[in-house]
Amino acid sequence: MNIFYHGDCLFVLRHDILPESVELIYLDPPFFTGQVQKGTKKWQPGAMEVSFEDSKRFWKEKGVSVYAPEWLTHIAVKRPDFASYLYYMMERLQACHKVLKDTGSIYLHCDWRASHYLKMVMDEVFGYENLLNEIIWCFSQGGRPKNRFAPKHHTIFHYRKERMPVFNASQIAMPFELLSPKSSTSFTKTDEQGRLYKEIRGTAGEKMYRYYRETGKVPYDWWIDIPQVTGRAAAAKTVYDARRHSGYPTQKPEALLERIIKASSKEGDLVLDPFCGCGTTVIVASKLARRFIGIDIHPTAFEIIKNRAHELFNQSRYISRDLSEVLAMSPKEFEDWVNEFYGANKPSPDKGVDGITKDGIPIQVKTSRIGYKVLSQFITDAKYHPSALKPVKKVIVVSQIGFDNGARQRKFEIETTEGIEISLTTPEDMLRLD
Repeated sequence: MNIFYHGDCLFVLRHDILPESVELIYLDPPFFTGQVQKGTKKWQPGAMEVSFEDSKRFWKEKGVSVYAPEWLTHIAVKRPDFASYLYYMMERLQACHKVLKDTGSIYLHCDWRASHYLKMVMDEVFGYENLLNEIIWCFSQGGRPKNRFAPKHHTIFHYRKERMPVFNASQIAMPFELLSPKSSTSFTKTDEQGRLYKEIRGTAGEKMYRYYRETGKVPYDWWIDIPQVTGRAAAAKTVYDARRHSGYPTQKPEALLERIIKASSKEGDLVLDPFCGCGTTVIVASKLARRFIGIDIHPTAFEIIKNRAHELFNQSRYISRDLSEVLAMSPKEFEDWVNEFYGANKPSPDKGVDGITKDGIPIQVKTSRIGYKVLSQFITDAKYHPSALKPVKKVIVVSQIGFDNGARQRKFEIETTEGIEISLTTPEDMLRLD
């Protein structure tokens, strides 16, 4: 299972990913930068697509205060834009909690603008007692302001779900550094496995052996050995050269994800990134023999992933949960998409039925507007199809552009006289979050 989903991660987490199926989640969501991303402005992965007025309307109309903790409703009084961002994150983290295994780990990557508030959200969703680490990732790349201390760190919150998750200390031990050149020269002998050692005497004078350690201690919760990925570093061909810099503004270094994935998963485990961006998490997961699911709402992200990891992308499934993309599909693409969405198979021969779910429910799919006659014919075809569950009690009819009044009239007649439930559905209905 290696899948890329294009769409809102909230929908994908609720609809497409099984509960308690994921061993490790890493998410690097949009930071609350105060930027507004709307209309024709250049796409910025670090900016939320929301304005202050949008947020006030969102907070008021959806009545989210009913579901939000009290401290968040107080924030909404004076800062509805920020409260909307936190509620946006809370919904998605709740969905992450649902798909994470009881023995799983989640790492939330954020910066100084909202880190302390996001920790409160994580405490609400995962429980204060399940915080394992507050990791401080320090770096020196970027500018240096003259009127304050330069902000040169991000925070990564590491939580468990319930039970203590896997932690592979030996997999992430840092290279061992000898304290002085003199000590390195004393390891002059080599055993059958090629390991360096020296002979020493025990307390009773017995001969003993001390081996040169190739690895040392597990990192502390402050990481200073992993630099950022920057365009400047790429241009200068320093630690991260141009081949590793994708041009994606919020790209994280592979070494950062390698440490997290090695520490908190095993080969064959499923790793999820709900905001996969330029794909660093899934690329590293694949290199480390993990399965992965990557989700992003922006088509630009997938174009970058294709360019950056062409073979990986081609060897993985790509599933759209984006309305504009679905509305632009050809008839064959749309039919396949609907069947995938409902977990249905196309019967052969179809005999007027485009798909049948695992529960035996017949599906019809059209890219044109559906009317009275088309619906009547489909009900007849469904009732006599050999693969449909008998008697037919429900059918699903999907139109890419909608239904006319005749279809609605025929739906009422059939449901009233024959007791067959008819679901008249559009892509907008299928992809609706609420």
